[in-house]
Amino acid sequence: MKLDNRQTGYFAENLAVEALKKKDYQILETNFGSRFGEIDIIAKDKDTLVFVEVKAKKGLDYGSPEEMISRHKLKRVQNMAAVYMKGEDKSCRIDVVAIVLSGENELLRLTHYENVYL
Repeated sequence: MKLDNRQTGYFAENLAVEALKKKDYQILETNFGSRFGEIDIIAKDKDTLVFVEVKAKKGLDYGSPEEMISRHKLKRVQNMAAVYMKGEDKSCRIDVVAIVLSGENELLRLTHYENVYL
């Protein structure tokens, strides 16, 4: 199954949503966006609002998906989280789901990192 980059991203986000649901996360929104950027998944883990960045790669030839998460990217997620919360003081955190797919889009690895800091 050949997918372009955007389709691969949506495919990976769906895999991440399913993995989070299995951990009893409540999915609130996917692809929440504004002119400032986008958050892949917004979920609730008990009483904590969770902003999830999903990074997917086909194979590991050019590094892991974890290596694609920059301070700049996490800062953007943090800024978008502030937009989403509209100034409300809620318990929240940023998680990252790193996904490695085969060339045929088979899931090779899915790793969920909780509470990722800048």
